[in-house]
Amino acid sequence: MNEFVPYWEHADTADEKGSPRRAWIPADFGADGRFVTRRLLAKAGQGYIVLAEDRWSGGEVVIKGMWWSETALDDPRLVQNALSVQQNQRRQGLRAVRQATQLTQQCPVVISVESQPSPSLIAAGRHPDPVPPESFLVQQFIGQQGGASRTLEDEIEARAKEQRRFTEDELLDLAEQLCNTLAALHAERHNGKTSSKGWIHADVKPENILVLGPPARYVLIDYDAAVQVGDYISTTTPAYAPPGPEGSDESAERGEANVRFDIYMLGATLAHAAALKRLDPQQYRQLYAEDFEASAPGRKYLTSLNYGPVLTNALATCLSARKFRLATVDRVRIDLARARSATVLQSALRTLGGSPR
Repeated sequence: MNEFVPYWEHADTADEKGSPRRAWIPADFGADGRFVTRRLLAKAGQGYIVLAEDRWSGGEVVIKGMWWSETALDDPRLVQNALSVQQNQRRQGLRAVRQATQLTQQCPVVISVESQPSPSLIAAGRHPDPVPPESFLVQQFIGQQGGASRTLEDEIEARAKEQRRFTEDELLDLAEQLCNTLAALHAERHNGKTSSKGWIHADVKPENILVLGPPARYVLIDYDAAVQVGDYISTTTPAYAPPGPEGSDESAERGEANVRFDIYMLGATLAHAAALKRLDPQQYRQLYAEDFEASAPGRKYLTSLNYGPVLTNALATCLSARKFRLATVDRVRIDLARARSATVLQSALRTLGGSPR
């Protein structure tokens, strides 16, 4: 394998103030150089992900690093604030991952959090002395040897090209596995007389779901946007989040994180998989409308996908206005169980030569 050559990687999007973002990808990570960089795996809004080799075990891991805005790289006075934001986000993500991991195996294991003098600040040549440390999240690598697992987004694109739709059973498998992970994440924790609030993932989307198998197993990843119930949701993906006012790019329902936020994103993800394409913004707004007649065209479109009525209604309910949306993932699971029973009955009738009514 060729030796990795460090370089500047650029984010696809600017920060909230319009400043371009980039990061120096080093040859290794960890104070002792334990993790040797192999290649870039992915770029996301919050940071980059590399594939690395663990010198201790010889196995492969994934490492997540942060983007630096050009503004922060050019002004040492802004460095500490950028690092503080990243560290707070990392701490929240770690707490959410640990909760999900304790209650379900549908989550990548955290191996360590490595701290070292910031590679980007050193490469930029403008930094405080001494160079402040930057933290990197090291997680279990899930995928084939030497290559990453495909995401649900990859799977949807491949199926769209082949015109190979998800069967109802396949959609139900996807929905049930995501619900299991979200239920673990949302659960309140009780320890004697103390308790802690559950967590909201806040960024459920096809890009953040790994697909393993066959048989298909779905793993929800990227918990950096996670917040506790009641906190402000600072990071999400508007294309899959509850729509804000007409003409606004801001998502709705971000003021106080609630389980219903994740349920909406679950519905948007499942609808994307069902249609093999994202619904357009108008359809999302129609389904989100509180007026029944205003929501009718969106519900009609979901019906036209020709899945069973119980599953179709579950999708519509997940994508409805907050006051109409199911309040817990357990309620969603009840609907999914009903949909599963209906498909089993239809299959039995077909086997017997009957005709389902």
